Amino acid sequence: SYPAKDGTSIPGYLTVPVGLRAEKLPLIVMPHGGPIARDSWKYFFLREFLADRGYAVLQMNFRGSAGYGDKWFYDAHQDWGGLTYSDIEDGARWAIKSGIADPQRMCIVGWSFGGYAALLGAARNSDLYKCSVAIAGVSDLLLLLDQGSHFTSSAIQREQIGTDFKKLKEDSPRRHADAVRMPVLMVHGDRDANVDSEQSEAMAK
Repeated sequence: SYPAKDGTSIPGYLTVPVGLRAEKLPLIVMPHGGPIARDSWKYFFLREFLADRGYAVLQMNFRGSAGYGDKWFYDAHQDWGGLTYSDIEDGARWAIKSGIADPQRMCIVGWSFGGYAALLGAARNSDLYKCSVAIAGVSDLLLLLDQGSHFTSSAIQREQIGTDFKKLKEDSPRRHADAVRMPVLMVHGDRDANVDSEQSEAMAK
């Protein structure tokens, strides 16, 4: 666990390559999808692949994650780019401060909501990350609301993301692409039913 800015203890998982000490390693910060999901020690191919290639991997169950009770969830309700993202950033900074991560070799990588966090990291934290990888990532929260309007779960989606259009715009990486100062890799399936590939296409443009 590591402390967030407000002193809250954030639980997480640190995977270190076999035979290496957790000191000055190249680090992948890998927030999970959802964001109403959670990480565990259950086998995850991408984490194991990266560790096998010599990277340490930090995963965190930021506020908004499932499995920690109502308060943990509602503290970050409708705040993807606020408290939820802040908890992720605090984990990255903790890894540097504690000597685990080499600050010159740190990348943020994520899938779905994690991809959103990776794109937001690219736009907001060029001081922290050296690269960003977004797999099926969300780049525009207003576009996400529009794309989900025909889903049977559209009401749930609106409840989760919120409808404060000013905040949604401010928290959308696509709207701040001019702030990106690092290499960004986007990967997206063109038949993705959860996050439309238009999200990555719009960011690329």
